[in-house]
Amino acid sequence: MKLKMGKLLCNSESPETEIAAVLTQFKQLYEHYGEQRQQEVHFHLAQLERLMLPTKNTKMVLWTIAQDEMYSATPDPVAGPSLLSILTDEVGFTDSQIAKLSEHRDKMNRLTDDLHRSLALLRKLKKSVDENQRVFASKMQTVQSALTPKQIARLILFVEANRAKIEPALKTARQIRQGSADV
Repeated sequence: MKLKMGKLLCNSESPETEIAAVLTQFKQLYEHYGEQRQQEVHFHLAQLERLMLPTKNTKMVLWTIAQDEMYSATPDPVAGPSLLSILTDEVGFTDSQIAKLSEHRDKMNRLTDDLHRSLALLRKLKKSVDENQRVFASKMQTVQSALTPKQIARLILFVEANRAKIEPALKTARQIRQGSADV
């Protein structure tokens, strides 16, 4: 893509519309706010959420342990025996095993609460990432609207060719913006 941009820039007769088309492709594939990058970020955040969620077996164990004695010990005449009663019959839990599991009820409830907080943070992160990408796209559109397609292509190629020179200046600018004493 960058090679194609370079070739178009070398040819002084390259139409701006052709350069603009290559820039659109470049933006969609490689830019911070491009469609491809946004899709990848959303995919990875969805994967992270999926991996954070407990499996069906873990959910069942957490839910069973989280029930208080009144719920798990008293059979409901309408609903029938509790899940713990069923598991006791099917798996053969002893009273001492049930007591040991019950000792962990508070820890399991805290663990479940922590999981809910973590998932809430992940949802907040998703919103923040979306907003960041929207704002960045808007800022870049403002900058790019002041330039011609040839100037934008030249800027992209310049930044790529001079990354080693630009990085220290960007680092210094970030430190100044963040109020770092290591400037």
